[in-house]
Amino acid sequence: MALQITVLIPGETDGLVQLLVFDSPSGFPDRPAKAIRSTSERIKSGKAAFRFEGLKEGFYALSAFHDADEDGKMRKSLFGIPKDAYGFSNDAREPFSAPTFKDASFYLPETGTTVEFSLK
Repeated sequence: MALQITVLIPGETDGLVQLLVFDSPSGFPDRPAKAIRSTSERIKSGKAAFRFEGLKEGFYALSAFHDADEDGKMRKSLFGIPKDAYGFSNDAREPFSAPTFKDASFYLPETGTTVEFSLK
């Protein structure tokens, strides 16, 4: 059965939100080549909305960032610290590194689901 995830990311006012969908820890959170879906959406009325169909029941984790300059790349400092707002499903956060797939994962049931998280 093909399932769907609706993703809502509120809070930004302009530009794009880049989003990656992972179904395993491999590549999470920032390797687009390992993501099962990679897309961007324009921010409208203070949020970006995504819809993914054709997925299977199971665990997924999402990562996203605010692409204000619309170049498809996260801006980082000389030390690799992100300059763009970013976030993960479950609003998972670690103080000095990215969260694990396990911390950011959620279960997609056969009825589908809606996921909302913030960029900071």
